Amino acid sequence: MKKLQIITVEVISYFFILLFCYAAISKIMDFENFTTQISQSPLLSTFAGSISHGILALELVVCILLIFERTRLLGLYCSFVLMFLFSMYIYMTLHYSESVPCSCGGILEKMDWQTHLIFNIVTTFIAATAIILMTKPGRKYILITIFLLLTFSLLSTVILFILYDRSEYMIQKENNFTRRFLQHPVDLEKRFILTSDFYYFSGHTEDSLYLGNTEHPFDLYAIDATFKKMKEYQITPDQYDFLFKSSKVQVYPPYYYLYDGTVPIIYRGEIGKQRAKTVSHMQNYFTQLQVTNNNSFAVITYSKQKNIQSLGLMFTYQKNTIVKPEILEKIHDGVFDTDGKLLYDPAHNTIIYVYTYKNKFIVLDTNLESKKIYKTIDDISATGIEVVKLPDGSKKMKNPPIIVNKNAFVYKGILFIESPRKGKFEDKAYQKSSLVIDMYSTSKQQYLGSFYVPKKAGEYKTEFSISDNTLFTIIGNELIRYSFAQNITQHFISGKAENLNKE
Repeated sequence: MKKLQIITVEVISYFFILLFCYAAISKIMDFENFTTQISQSPLLSTFAGSISHGILALELVVCILLIFERTRLLGLYCSFVLMFLFSMYIYMTLHYSESVPCSCGGILEKMDWQTHLIFNIVTTFIAATAIILMTKPGRKYILITIFLLLTFSLLSTVILFILYDRSEYMIQKENNFTRRFLQHPVDLEKRFILTSDFYYFSGHTEDSLYLGNTEHPFDLYAIDATFKKMKEYQITPDQYDFLFKSSKVQVYPPYYYLYDGTVPIIYRGEIGKQRAKTVSHMQNYFTQLQVTNNNSFAVITYSKQKNIQSLGLMFTYQKNTIVKPEILEKIHDGVFDTDGKLLYDPAHNTIIYVYTYKNKFIVLDTNLESKKIYKTIDDISATGIEVVKLPDGSKKMKNPPIIVNKNAFVYKGILFIESPRKGKFEDKAYQKSSLVIDMYSTSKQQYLGSFYVPKKAGEYKTEFSISDNTLFTIIGNELIRYSFAQNITQHFISGKAENLNKE
C-alpha cells in the first residue's frame, strides 16, 4: 500500500511538471499575446504586466520543486494553490465579467470555459489527493493537512477578490488607462457606398436614417431600413440672402432644423417637406447646436465678459440667450482648451459635453444645471495646449495637441467615445485599422468597457451614430450598419435618468 501511494504521488507530480512546463513554454512563445489577454481580464487588467511575469515564474519554480523528493510536498501545495486560483479566476470571470478573455496557451486555450473550469477543479483535487497521500498516517495529521488546504483556499480567494477590487478601483478612479474589450459586441449587417466622404449623421426617425452633406448644405438624405436606396430632400429656407459658412441639418422628429451659427440663423421644417421657416435670427452666434425640444436648443457660444467658450440655451420664443460661462473649465485661452463635443440624450433629458483634449465629460440637465463631472479612463487630465497670437490678432495652437476624445455619441444613458489613444497592452497596428470606442455611464462614474469597429487603415474621416440599439458608422465614403450584442444593450436605460451621483 505504501509503495502504491509513493507511485501515485510521483505520477501526480510528473503530471503537474508536464502541465506547468507545457503551459509556461506556451506562454513564453507567445508572451505578448498572453500579456494582452491578461490585460483584457476585468479581474486582473491593471496588474497584467506583473501578473503575467509572476505566473510564468511560479509555474517554472513549481516544476523545480516537484522534481526533487525533498521539496515535492511544497511543490504539491503550490500546485494546489495555483490550480485553485485558476479555478476561482475562471469562476469569477464567468459570473462577474462581461468579457471572457483567455489567459492560457496551447491545447488548454482550445477548451471552452466550462470545460476549462472542470479541468482545473479536477486537477485541484488531484493535487489535494497527492498532498494527503504524502501526509503522515494518523487522524491528527490528516486533519492538519485538510485545515491547511482549506486555509490556503480561503487566502487564495481573498487575494483574488482584493486584486479584482483594486483593479476595478484603479480603472474607474485612478485612470490607469487599461481598456477592457468586450467579446463580439457588434455584428455587421449592411453596407452602403456613399457618393463622397462629405456626409454626416443628421438624425433618425422610426423608419429612416438621415444624413447631411457639407458640400450640399441645403439637402437632406434619407435611407430606409433596407439600406439599398437613398432619397434626397431639398430644403428651401424662407430667407437665405446670407453668407453661409457652416450650415448643418439636424433631425428632431417631426421636424428638421437647418442652422448656421456664423450668420447666425436657425430654420425649421417638417420632415418630408421642402419649405423651412426661420425660428431664430441674429439671436446669438454659436459653433455647435443640439435640439433639446422643438422650441429650445443647447449651444456652444462665446462669453465676451469671461473670455471663454461657453454653454448656452436658445429659445424660439425669446430673443435672449442664456449663457453660462462657469460650466466649462478654462486653463489657458478659454477657447482651444475648452474644445469638445456637445451632445443631448432625449431618453434622459440630459446634456453632455465631452472635452476633446482631456479625460473629462460633463453631464447637465436641460437647464444647464445639476452639473456632474466625470473622468474617462485616459490619463491626460490637462490639455497642455500652447496658444500663440498672430499679427492680425487671431489665435492658433502652437503645436498639434493630443486628442483624447475624438468623437462621441450618447444613447439611453450610455456615452460612447471614439478615442484615438492607445491604451496599455494594445496592439498598435490593430488599433490603426479600427475605431476604438469606450463606453461610460452618464449617471455615475463608471467605465463599462470598450470595443473595436473595423476601418480602412489610414482613413481619418470617421463618424458614428446610434439608434434603436443599432450602431451606424461613416468611414470615408462608406456607411455601415451594425447590431449591438446583449453585452452592450443590457446597459441601455430608457426613460428619465435617476439622480446623478457625482464622482
